[in-house]
Order: sequence, then C-alpha cells, then structure tokens
Amino acid sequence: MEVVAIYVRLSDEDRDKANKMDESESIQNQKDMLIRYANEKGWKIYKIYCDEDYSGLDKDRPEFNQMIKDAKEGKFNIILCKHQSRFSRDMELIEKYLHNKFIEWNIRFVSVVDGVDTKDKHNKKVGR
Repeated sequence: MEVVAIYVRLSDEDRDKANKMDESESIQNQKDMLIRYANEKGWKIYKIYCDEDYSGLDKDRPEFNQMIKDAKEGKFNIILCKHQSRFSRDMELIEKYLHNKFIEWNIRFVSVVDGVDTKDKHNKKVGR
C-alpha cells in the first residue's frame, strides 16, 4: 500500500487570516487539493505536515524537518506537495533529497501542479 505524507507551506504574510493563530485560506486550499488527490489515487495519508510563515529557503522549518526524519525512518513512501517550490526553493536541498536521499530511502516525490514525479524516470527536470 502507498502511504503518503502531505507537505504544505506558505511563507508570505497571510492577508486572509483573521488572526495569527488561524490557518490561512491558502494552506487550507493546499490541504484540500492534496487530500483529494491522495484519495483519488487510493493512497493512505500518514500525516499532513504544515509550515506556515516559513520561507522555502529556510532550512529550519520544524514540520519539514520532522517530515524528513519520518521519511528516513520509513513511515511513508510518498511525499506529496502542490508545487515543488512548496517543498523547497533551495535547489541544493532539492537535489540532495529528490535525487539522492529519497532514492536511498525509497521515497517517491510528487508535486501535483507542476507535474514532478520521481517515479517517472524521464521526469528529471526539477528546477521549474
């Protein structure tokens, strides 16, 4: 069975939040889209990791780092994001994980909107 970790992130100041403790509408939209996608594929959702108000260049995102730790421990075999840029904007980090560690850990990376899927051997363009 395919077990998926969903990762959502939004770094910009959220204008649609009533207060700082609320989740932004954009984060909720990402979650809704990715849950629907996972369900359509028949994937079991392990956990939704959410880093709100963090830059894609920030290496100290708490939920991102927990997701990487859980990936290394084999708790799921797919990471699902809306865009590759939600995972990271750091090309070195993308290379490290998508083309090295995730292969080593047997983790598939899928981003819905920009069509990145590391299961597809011809899908090597990750710098979109």
